[in-house]
Amino acid sequence: MTRNWRLLVLAPILAGISIFAGWAQQSTPGRVHIVLLGTTDIHGNIFPEDYYANRPRNRGLAKIETLVRQVRASEPNVLLLDSGDIIEGTPLAYYSARKDTAPPNPTIAVMNAMAYDAAACGNHEFNFGLDVLWKAKREARFPILAANVKQVYVRGVEHFDSYIIKNVAGVRVGIVGFVTPGIPRWEIPAHYKGYQFEQIVESAKRVIPEVRKQADLIVVLAHSGLGPDPAANQESAPGDISGENATLALAEQAPGIDVIFFGHTHLEVAQMMVNGVLLAQAQNWGQSLARADIEMEHDAGGGWRVKEKHSTVLPVTDSTAADSEIVKLAQPYETATQKYLDAPIATSAQEMRGDISRYQDDPLVDLIHRVQLDAGHADVSLATMFYPAIKIPAGPVTVRQLAGLYIYENTLYVVEMTGAQIKNALEHAASFYPQWPFDASKPLQLPGYNADSAEGVSYVIDLTRPVGDRIRNLTRQGKPLDPAAKLRVAINNYRYNGGGHYDVFKGLPIVYRSPEEVRELIIDYVSRTGTIPTTSDGNWSLQPREAAQALIAEERRREAPQTPGAPNSFR
Repeated sequence: MTRNWRLLVLAPILAGISIFAGWAQQSTPGRVHIVLLGTTDIHGNIFPEDYYANRPRNRGLAKIETLVRQVRASEPNVLLLDSGDIIEGTPLAYYSARKDTAPPNPTIAVMNAMAYDAAACGNHEFNFGLDVLWKAKREARFPILAANVKQVYVRGVEHFDSYIIKNVAGVRVGIVGFVTPGIPRWEIPAHYKGYQFEQIVESAKRVIPEVRKQADLIVVLAHSGLGPDPAANQESAPGDISGENATLALAEQAPGIDVIFFGHTHLEVAQMMVNGVLLAQAQNWGQSLARADIEMEHDAGGGWRVKEKHSTVLPVTDSTAADSEIVKLAQPYETATQKYLDAPIATSAQEMRGDISRYQDDPLVDLIHRVQLDAGHADVSLATMFYPAIKIPAGPVTVRQLAGLYIYENTLYVVEMTGAQIKNALEHAASFYPQWPFDASKPLQLPGYNADSAEGVSYVIDLTRPVGDRIRNLTRQGKPLDPAAKLRVAINNYRYNGGGHYDVFKGLPIVYRSPEEVRELIIDYVSRTGTIPTTSDGNWSLQPREAAQALIAEERRREAPQTPGAPNSFR
């Protein structure tokens, strides 16, 4: 097995549906047909809408509910499950968590109305802090599970159960949840106080035998991607944290699991069979619904065993209507969010786009730097363009348009660094770029959402040089940057905890923490100034020039809409 399994959809959808229909018609005494439906990485998407582009998209729980209702209409034994990252990710989710906290969490309220049976905890559940997480857990009429969490909380809403047992037509179904253990690398410590995160496989080897004694069918909800294949001696993908994506290892090394619905990596897998375990992953943001059909039969001892199992994904399309009851339930949240997003706060003298902002100094990224330098009283700022699809129009600029400049719930940290450490960080960021002349057979070492640029220093990235020795002419205020100089450097909390493998930041003295998200600092700054800067200062560049031109031409050639997703989304 190779890592290409990550991208495969192995079962034709229509063929899978016809098989399921056949099973339903062949129901016989002594057999029970169970249907598992799964979502993952919903990230607060309820309505079929892209909030940043302000146009319809085929996504969201309102459309997923239409698919769920269709299945429930023909199948009596259905469990609806989720694999985590529920309450964060859209402006609607943000508005509920930060601006209008009194009403019930909108995504949880919708999932309650949809009658979810269980969910795994995702790493993004911790983004807004424990009060928001615990409020969501308190409101949920379904358990949010995390078997690989050690916790000081022994009961109550603060406590995560490892599993539940559901009786479905006489079949005991054990549902076990796991969360990726990378949370301490990405989160503010206060946001996970009282919790420690074990490796998934180690926890499963302890928990699954316990559940097996009580269940006829074991279903795992894993907020964790496929990861490297231990049977093939593969290494983790660039940017992965050890144990972050462990679903393949879980299937191969923890006996007793029948089905795994997994998530975290924002990919889609219709069907995969590993070591006798059925695996499936729905598309993120409610763009598809995973379906697993399990045929159970009595064994010789009168118990139940799995006779047959198969899975597919049901896509959300233009023809999938948004469920009217879900729309009605969530409409008050949507109305308030849209009013907030449409508020004008500034003016731009010209249209600006973020599509090539990772390949040249860019005024929009410089705006992030300017805000971080100002808010943190810093000497140097490090940041990147998370959402290259951003477009700022000429004329009035609203909260909606500016919010797309910083789509994650990161907060601002200012740390003390030496000049040598700043160069170390920039060398790591420069590993994003390919070697010149380009060789398509060599994969990039760093995802683009981790390719930070700097403000407060000037430098050149020489792509003819090997990774780790690319930063040239590193200066500050016209003089070579002293390796021993101590400077205040503005970064985000994700970077400070090692996100993107910026290990240079870990343990550095923190001289300032912002209580607000960077996005809010940007909105506040622009509201005060009233204008969007349209020029950059050109403090960094890629060399040689033809390499930079080739990268920019390739980026523009793609023309495919980019979306905020890649695993900062995984985080």
